Amino acid sequence: MNGSWRFFCVGLMLLVASFSLAEAAETPVVTAQSSAESVEGKSLADRDKPAKDNSRQETVDQRLKLKDPIKSFGDNGFCNNCHEDETPAIFEEWVKSPHAKAGVGCADCHTSPPGNPDSVKHAGRFHISAIVTPFVCAKCHEDQIRDYVSSGHAKGLQSLLDMKEDDPRYPVIAQYKDDDFARCGGCHGVTVGVDAENKPDAATWPNSGAGRINPNKSHGTCSSCHLGHSFSLQAARQPETCLRCHDGDNYPEGDIYRHSAHSTVYETIGKGIVQDRPGLFLRGKDIVAPTCAYCHMNGAGKGLLNRHNQAWRLPRDLTSPNAPLLGRSENLRNNMKAVCNQCHGESFTERFFSDADKQLTAYQEKNVEPQLAEFLKKLSTVTGDERQVILKEYSQFLAEAKRYRMNLYMGRHGRMQR
Repeated sequence: MNGSWRFFCVGLMLLVASFSLAEAAETPVVTAQSSAESVEGKSLADRDKPAKDNSRQETVDQRLKLKDPIKSFGDNGFCNNCHEDETPAIFEEWVKSPHAKAGVGCADCHTSPPGNPDSVKHAGRFHISAIVTPFVCAKCHEDQIRDYVSSGHAKGLQSLLDMKEDDPRYPVIAQYKDDDFARCGGCHGVTVGVDAENKPDAATWPNSGAGRINPNKSHGTCSSCHLGHSFSLQAARQPETCLRCHDGDNYPEGDIYRHSAHSTVYETIGKGIVQDRPGLFLRGKDIVAPTCAYCHMNGAGKGLLNRHNQAWRLPRDLTSPNAPLLGRSENLRNNMKAVCNQCHGESFTERFFSDADKQLTAYQEKNVEPQLAEFLKKLSTVTGDERQVILKEYSQFLAEAKRYRMNLYMGRHGRMQR
């Protein structure tokens, strides 16, 4: 019985093999030439088909890579249905953002209860606000917003509105007070109003000034630094973002940075690398080149945290003619030294600040204080065209003195014109 079974199996195998050989004989051999003709024929057949929208496909692919793709829809599904077609650039920017990867979408930031001062009915069915304020961001970023609202950035407009007449800078800014400093709104921000339909007033919106006052009374906007719908950490880290506002005669720190050794290293070595590094803070040995955000905000360094108040490492207000100490109990100078020590030796850092402090004291006593008193005395008596002439000279004096003070701690060029 076993011999018969083996004979049957061998016969079956031979039969299957014969069928396979016959099929192979009928199959044409695929040569390099026939393969090329096949590819060419396929491409010719596809010529009449619409070209694939590569950018749209990339967007779809990106969305599919999300940790939880369904989160990119959820409550935001209705938004995506329209905005994917109506505003594709904004949609694609959001899809690639950290927010989309975390499942945070349009509705999470723009939904606004009907009772809010800037709430409008959108698409006939949703109540939204075009104005995203720090109060909204605080739902997820509570620590960062608590820090930010105490900063000079968030108070940029309010500080102008509240400046007292005995402040040495008041004569310069008083000429812009009549329209609530709207001419300063590009950087300081404006008070955003709404029209009869609760839509943002065209005279005050759009505005991304760092200290704008929103309809819900909150101050500031995160979009000043984290631009657009990408909510980019990269944008906030690069000096170019800071230099949008910190530039010109009255804000010389941008120009000082551009001429510094720090900026040279950034431009020649670090550009395109620094801002792409992942993580909430960066170490000095990793970033190669110091940037504004690294020195004033980054948490690298012993005892330091990431800060959204850029003055937390500055013991003096160098923007004021009197360069007063800020009077905080924390030792702010040690905070800044901890940053410097990431790349420099401690003895180098100590000598740098010691020398800058010495030169600042001498400059204020010899140059600033006498001229300040003289200018303020003249401005208290003159009027009309004569006052405008002196006011122009005074404004130039304040700008040059500010540039000199900041040079001592940022550039060390020792000249007011750099």
